[in-house]
Amino acid sequence: MNSRTLIAVALVCCGCSRSDDELPRAAVHGRVTWQGTPLSEGIIRFVPLEKGKGGKTSVNIHDGAFEVDAYNGPVVGEHRIEIASTDDGGFAMDDEKAFERLRELKIRKFDVVIIPPIYNLRSILTETVSADSPNQFDFQLTKPKRR
Repeated sequence: MNSRTLIAVALVCCGCSRSDDELPRAAVHGRVTWQGTPLSEGIIRFVPLEKGKGGKTSVNIHDGAFEVDAYNGPVVGEHRIEIASTDDGGFAMDDEKAFERLRELKIRKFDVVIIPPIYNLRSILTETVSADSPNQFDFQLTKPKRR
């Protein structure tokens, strides 16, 4: 065996598994709406509240729906939920040609969904992921009321 083969075998044998494989995981699914409309594109994160109980799990949201199997799902237990929109208005924010075209059309504003921090960076949402339940989580997000 040459040295490259030995290195490849060593990497396969000792470093490719998740550090939290022994923790039970569960499938989760659900829906996310923003102001009554399904969130077109986004990410939902399950962040374990108990220290040392696995890392956060991120799941894509498409047309308001998200779903992940038990192998890739969050660990069982209580989680803080973070939801963020990835809707970019239909084009990349660094697309100069698109912005030039908007200026030509005299369009100054386009709709991009921005989810408030109380649902992501400073999320107030929590859910408990269970090993023996369907783990259906639906979130109806609305703009927070101003004080």
